[in-house]
Amino acid sequence: MTFPTLLCVGSGLTPRYKLNTLQALAMPLGARIQFRYIARLIPDGLKKKLDGNAFKGATVLLGYVDCTAAARRPDNRCDILPYRYAELVSSRKVGSVYILQLEVGDFAISSDLEAFQRNLTGDVPEWGVDNKLKGAWCNELPTDFKEVRPTTSLADWEVIVKQIRQREDFSKVAYFCTIEGLFERTTGKRLVLSNGEYVLRSNKDYELRIFHFDPDSDAHTGYKQTRWLRLSVIGPWLRFPTNPLLAIDSPYDVKSIHLISGSTARQQYSSLVLKDEATTAANNTINSEQSLEMYLPVRIKGTVWQTSLYGLVVGTLLASQQLLVLFSQPVITNPIRITIATMVLGLGTGFVVAFGLSKPV
Repeated sequence: MTFPTLLCVGSGLTPRYKLNTLQALAMPLGARIQFRYIARLIPDGLKKKLDGNAFKGATVLLGYVDCTAAARRPDNRCDILPYRYAELVSSRKVGSVYILQLEVGDFAISSDLEAFQRNLTGDVPEWGVDNKLKGAWCNELPTDFKEVRPTTSLADWEVIVKQIRQREDFSKVAYFCTIEGLFERTTGKRLVLSNGEYVLRSNKDYELRIFHFDPDSDAHTGYKQTRWLRLSVIGPWLRFPTNPLLAIDSPYDVKSIHLISGSTARQQYSSLVLKDEATTAANNTINSEQSLEMYLPVRIKGTVWQTSLYGLVVGTLLASQQLLVLFSQPVITNPIRITIATMVLGLGTGFVVAFGLSKPV
């Protein structure tokens, strides 16, 4: 089934809306983010379809709508800047609010933003005669719309953040960052998110790489006060052998954090939390300003077969030791039953030891 491409935009009218733009720019390919719209921001023709999840799997173009007075166009429309593609995972109506779960894909870049604005049709965001905003924040793009192209290039990502950085809503953002990926340290293989979560193997080494960039800088300038980016984990199944606090002390760089997954026999769940913390160098205190913050779910696969093999070996050794003692006796009553019982108890003890002692490390 062929779906139309949806245009879903967010503004800078609240800190949460600005945060969604920063999050969507920073998330790795395949991560998930939630957008929400009240009913009046969606055209009537889309409401029933979104409530019924009829557009599941549709392509979505994410954009930032500039609602500041400086960006008001001569025709009273608001400027829209595209920045990323996504796939609509699900949509539903909760009360009077439409909730859209999105899985981010390639970045979206327009080399001619004026042409992009001109070719947008329909009920796009604009200023009314009463100086109040109106129009749809979630709408269908024209079927022949070709003003945006997908890209995975970080050089194109830099162009996109430069476009956004010029807007008043993001004029005070010290830097932008994006997660290059989570990599296996031994092979250098990049992990692909599955259903919006990282799937890790038990007791393995990983490296999270983060690229940060200050659009105001050039090769020799761009000094700003040092900021800090902290990675933390929820749950005991991941640990850091290195410092999870990263200093953003240069206009551009790639930073990495070493992670080790715990040893577990059963499947376990955790989360990576990446958060910007603006730190004052003089007294090392954390400011309370809202900035980048995002969550990445993690699933750690259990080593059932490996643990079972360990339990089998331990149980066999325990049972063999007991059988050796028993059969050293001159007279044994019911040797077959004793052998079976000893093996069952030995193997049972081995499996209890193997699975019961499988704790996070």
